[in-house]
Amino acid sequence: MKTPKVIFLLLFMVSSFLFAQNGEPAIQKTKPFFDVENLKDDKTIEWGYLTVPENWMAKSGKIKIAFTVLKKRKQSSQKPLLYIEGGPGQSGVQTFGYFRDHPLREYSDIILIDARGVGNSLPRLCPELGNEIFKILSSNESSSADEKNRLFATMNCKNELIRKGIDPANYSSVNVANDLHALKNALHYDSWNVLGVSYGTYISQVYANAYPQDFNKMILDSPVDHISEYYNKINEHYMQVLSIFFEKCKQNPVSNKKFPNLEKTYFEVIADLDKRPLTVKVPEKLLKKGSFTFNSEDFKIVIHQALYNKQLTEVLPVIITLFHERNAEALSSVVGVFSGAFTALDFGTYYSMVLNDAVPYNSVNYYDTAAAKYPGLKGGLSFYRADFLINNQWNRKTLPQNVLDYTKISKIPTLILAGEFDPITPVSNAQSLSELLKGDLIIFKNEGHALGFTEEGSGFINKFIKDTYQRNPSKIMSTYNTNFVTDIHINPGVAKLAMFIGNGFDPLTLAPLVIAYLIMIIGIVYFSLHFFKKGRKESALNQLFYGLLIVSCIMAVALMSGFLYAIKDSAGSNFFICAFGVKEKFSYLFSLLYVHIAMVVVLLLLSFRIMKYKHKVVIAAIIFSLLLILFYFYYWVFFN
Repeated sequence: MKTPKVIFLLLFMVSSFLFAQNGEPAIQKTKPFFDVENLKDDKTIEWGYLTVPENWMAKSGKIKIAFTVLKKRKQSSQKPLLYIEGGPGQSGVQTFGYFRDHPLREYSDIILIDARGVGNSLPRLCPELGNEIFKILSSNESSSADEKNRLFATMNCKNELIRKGIDPANYSSVNVANDLHALKNALHYDSWNVLGVSYGTYISQVYANAYPQDFNKMILDSPVDHISEYYNKINEHYMQVLSIFFEKCKQNPVSNKKFPNLEKTYFEVIADLDKRPLTVKVPEKLLKKGSFTFNSEDFKIVIHQALYNKQLTEVLPVIITLFHERNAEALSSVVGVFSGAFTALDFGTYYSMVLNDAVPYNSVNYYDTAAAKYPGLKGGLSFYRADFLINNQWNRKTLPQNVLDYTKISKIPTLILAGEFDPITPVSNAQSLSELLKGDLIIFKNEGHALGFTEEGSGFINKFIKDTYQRNPSKIMSTYNTNFVTDIHINPGVAKLAMFIGNGFDPLTLAPLVIAYLIMIIGIVYFSLHFFKKGRKESALNQLFYGLLIVSCIMAVALMSGFLYAIKDSAGSNFFICAFGVKEKFSYLFSLLYVHIAMVVVLLLLSFRIMKYKHKVVIAAIIFSLLLILFYFYYWVFFN
């Protein structure tokens, strides 16, 4: 009885092999893409690669598309959800931590994918290019020099890909759409709900145009509308959103009092950095040279990127003011935030996609004419303008533009989300698409980019998919307050302490600090008992010394506890406060820190009489620990 089963299994394996060899997409299961405890044993999550042709037209070459399936927790007939990340070049699989416990997973499979060339997919296109571009931006170069340096780095990337037998022309939204259709079939879904974010909304539209039958519903979060205008209107969109931002600052009495004439300040910073770039120190693990030089172009793109995030938008008045004051120490933490935009993106795929999908159909002349309308912006955002220069070298022939049939796509029930502060895919994009697709539109006041990751946005998506959402084609204004941060006590040491806490403790760095505080606690107990039992027998000077020793130990413990609480409280209000300091109400801690220094100095002076004290070894250990703790505060740059 076993022999037929074995023969059948062998036949099945051979047929599966031949199926893959004939160029048909094939799934290969793999280990988890993250080294997380118990993830290997979680049977509700599947990790895999889909093998597809690099060139779908010729069915040539083989590449692997990484994906994750988060299986639904409850039995349900609800359609699965496919998540398409933006960028282009950002990893969808990296959102695993967010979607793992998402409410949608209760009744729906969630599929996360790394588009071709991105993240865990193979091959990954020039993963080091983002760091190269970040290094270029960190130097004090003119906008034209930056553009040429980026051109050189990007063309090196393309040439390297070609040498490896990889054709960047195959990395486009059309081919990604083919990959997604193949994945749906390989996973045996008849259709699914599709959630696209940012550039992922354009990929979603291309996919819907090619395979409308794959779609049950579509959610477009922070959407791209007309790809042929994506670059043309970047400066216009940015300035429209900035105007809204400055007006809201002006209307807020507290913010306007703290940051008067913020719009004027913004343009003054551009003019100043254009003449006098500002160099700030950064950790060598971020940049080996240990510094980043902000010029006007860097400043403009920092503000542009900050508008994506609601909490960063709320601290933007502080950031603009720090640039105006040229506060290099406080601004060093901005570089860390800014660098995330480059480390999170695979720029090899970014350029392949935008140079196939978008840039060839936009106009540098239109771009420059639009930028000239805003003289204070001094040429617009050169970060994006550089893509036109790269396109001239990258694409030597005219590419046929992908035309979308919105009549066909509009048959798919669609929900569109847009944020008032979004500078790259603004509300006007969503309004245009809602008319073309006859979709429902929700505009989030005082919000930026990627609304589905907010509690309110996630709730709307959940209801829309579950059919508990009451359809309303008119605009739904979801209003939030913008709590502009005005009460920060600026100190660069806070950011370093917060990073020390948040990034996981290095045992070698942490151990001496922990031992020092243990000695503090022992010293408080030990000398308190001694003082109350035998203190009267000591001389007045000895009593002063022991009393000062006890108070210094208490203050050392209290200060660290106070700063940790201040960081927790400040981050609870706005995470990015801690990039620059803590709430003003905790400013007394810095005064107490200097009082503590004075007390330790007095203890040092009195310790020269150590031969006249009992417990010399304990006293020496405590004083050394007090000095060590102060050294940590110095290392964290609290004494600026």
